[in-house]
Amino acid sequence: MAAASSLAGSSSPQRLEPLERETMQQAAGVVRHLVHSSVTGTLASTFSPHDSRTPSHPYAIMEYHAPCHPTPSLTFLLFPESLSTRNILGSKEHLAGYTLSMPIQGVRSPVARARVSFMGNMTIPDDLSDEERRGLEECYKSYHPDVFWFPGSDSHPWDSMWARFDPTDIYYVGGFGDTHYIGHIPIDVYASAEAPPADGVSAPRLIVQAEDMSVLL
Repeated sequence: MAAASSLAGSSSPQRLEPLERETMQQAAGVVRHLVHSSVTGTLASTFSPHDSRTPSHPYAIMEYHAPCHPTPSLTFLLFPESLSTRNILGSKEHLAGYTLSMPIQGVRSPVARARVSFMGNMTIPDDLSDEERRGLEECYKSYHPDVFWFPGSDSHPWDSMWARFDPTDIYYVGGFGDTHYIGHIPIDVYASAEAPPADGVSAPRLIVQAEDMSVLL
């Protein structure tokens, strides 16, 4: 009986102390890391209200970016014929959205991973010097070695253009709200945040307590 009682007691879930909740400043640091480490995201735009197929509908698709402009801006390489570019340049303020997330491969619960949405507008610079163009190419290629379709290059048949995305709002979802920060991050807070070291950027662990077990995500 004593052995059975001891065994039953050992199978009961052990109560774990709650982990420290992620702060807005910590979240801003994670976002600073994400824009350097996760350079493939989802670019969102909206069709014109006069579009014959999908008027005023949202449109989102995978896109590259690189952090080649001063924070908080992001650098894009756009194509005039793409739907995203046409939607963005077709809007009066060149509005766009961009979403990034932490890698989810091999993760037990992808929704516990950090993701962020930038909302802002695109600017197409038309007065870049040769030095600025070379700087953008070198920086962009350091993040995307496969890219060769730079503006004005003879190595490809496509037309392309540099674009600077300037966020006006940032919304962050660190995972689950009882442990991670969820909410807006002011641009100035993001711009002044210090990114954590590469081995310390995983979102804070979330403890899920079930009836018969506790697991770490």
